[in-house]
Amino acid sequence: MEKFEPYILLIISGQGFLLSSALLAGIFKKRYANFFLGLITAVITIEIFTIWVMRMNLNNSPSTFPIWLLGSYLIIPPALWFFMKSNLNPTFQLKRIQLWLFVPALIEIVVEGFSYFSNWYQSSNYHPFDNPFWFFFTEILPVVAMGVVIIFLSIDLYRLQNNVKKSLYGLYKLYAFLGFFILTTFFWTLEAFYIVPVFKIIEVILLLFVFVLGNLGYFKPSFLDIPKLARQGMINQNFPQFNDEKELGRLQSLFDHNKIHTQQKLSLKQVADSLKLPERYVSALINLHHNTNFNSFVNGHRVSEVISRIQDPSQRKKNLLGIAMDSGFNSKSSFNQIFKEVTGKNPSDYLKK
Repeated sequence: MEKFEPYILLIISGQGFLLSSALLAGIFKKRYANFFLGLITAVITIEIFTIWVMRMNLNNSPSTFPIWLLGSYLIIPPALWFFMKSNLNPTFQLKRIQLWLFVPALIEIVVEGFSYFSNWYQSSNYHPFDNPFWFFFTEILPVVAMGVVIIFLSIDLYRLQNNVKKSLYGLYKLYAFLGFFILTTFFWTLEAFYIVPVFKIIEVILLLFVFVLGNLGYFKPSFLDIPKLARQGMINQNFPQFNDEKELGRLQSLFDHNKIHTQQKLSLKQVADSLKLPERYVSALINLHHNTNFNSFVNGHRVSEVISRIQDPSQRKKNLLGIAMDSGFNSKSSFNQIFKEVTGKNPSDYLKK
């Protein structure tokens, strides 16, 4: 088995880097759960790749880029916190001030990087790890932080489970993720606090995590979506005074009958004010029941409005841009882009029918 270990490490590292890249790209579409899962996967993948580098005795080679310097364990606790929170809260919005939680990881990366390249240029052998404070900061603090994060997330999941009053199966993904990190943190604690040689077990757990997650992400992409039951539970918990079915009907009527989407530069606040509902509740309803965000929801109705008007004989005297403007679009470029994103075709294709 040891003969095949380097190949296994390298193959799963490659899989992990591809998966991490795909998940991290979620930040551009504000898919925060995917982005933070990507951060976690990236750190774990860097750890696996570092093990491979050391097995191959490449860590001291001047031609080997020290990618392990980017794998700060301090990234994992805040990333796990935000990953679970963005899963549990359908109205989650990342705030700049929250990014300060990643500053300790940035400090570690900068200091370790400076130390590594200084040693390389000056042929010295100093490592900040020899400093007791640095050992605590980079090895003990992440374990303690993980313990605190796991405790609070367990409480959140317990409350959510009671709130939705459903079986555990509906939230199995969140329990599975939390269970993985509880197991990892347990062995991590043994290694860091009690110097128990369990790194081999941790290595196997990390390999399985990347391998299983990578295959699920490829063969069943929906696995990475936020559990609908979790989103429903958070809506019930945050807005118990509203009847979702009733408010969904009012929301749909506002678009289908009142044609509110034909207003240019329509905002979430305008829709919420029209319904006399909180903005966060309207956003959560759209996220949960239509599986999209507010802008995409509005644009979908606008595209449907354009198609309907194109097919209406009474609208034939109007040009396509005029119909688009009447349907709520405010520029030709945005109309063309959004229309193709929604339908997969250019607007002119519909005129040819």
